[in-house]
Amino acid sequence: MKKQTKTSMKYFRSLGIALLVIGISIGAYGIFRAPSSDTSQLENELMQNERELEKEEATPAYAAAKTPAATKKQTAAPRVPDIHESSITVIGDSVFLGAAPSFKKLYKNAVIDAKVSRQVVQALDTAKKLQKKGRLGDTVIIALGTNGNFNSATGQKLIDYLGPDRTIYWIDAYGRDLPVQKDVNQTIRRVAAANQNVHVIAWSKEGGKHPDWFYQDGIHLNITGQKKFARFIKKNLITE
Repeated sequence: MKKQTKTSMKYFRSLGIALLVIGISIGAYGIFRAPSSDTSQLENELMQNERELEKEEATPAYAAAKTPAATKKQTAAPRVPDIHESSITVIGDSVFLGAAPSFKKLYKNAVIDAKVSRQVVQALDTAKKLQKKGRLGDTVIIALGTNGNFNSATGQKLIDYLGPDRTIYWIDAYGRDLPVQKDVNQTIRRVAAANQNVHVIAWSKEGGKHPDWFYQDGIHLNITGQKKFARFIKKNLITE
């Protein structure tokens, strides 16, 4: 009996040491993975950009209100308007929020509605609010997908509301260690394939080539990356 007790004590002592080692290893991993001082810089940028965008809401709408056209089966590819003569509205998350000033330098009259942690499932309500305010333009850029997965039906409801008469660009998701990236981008492409007026901007391919454009989290863009991101979008907007 004493021998069994000693054996049990040795087992639990060994188990405790093993768990302690695992705990230290996990803690160290978390420290190494945790963003450094660039976290506060990113947070400050996002707060400042959000305040600037909120100020714009008090100004006259850049885009004339449009009644969302009912979705219908298109027999021919819709005309793609010249991006310089049409109004642009962006519905995005914190990735676009960070790059908003850089995009504004290229398209000063663009309406940007970008919020931290926004998901695709929230985009329809955002589009309706923008429509009500007369801020939903001829060209709509959707910059969502980073914060969670969604299904094709959810994406299609958003496209249906925007209507076939608008030109829509959907920027796919990218993150160095973003677990939902593959599924999200597959869904974005399925939605685009089902709608002739929806075009995918493949940010995942471009961003993946330039790790130096990102903050330590591998998702949000640093100053250089914000400029590159904005220019990449401009390059991919179709003009006639």
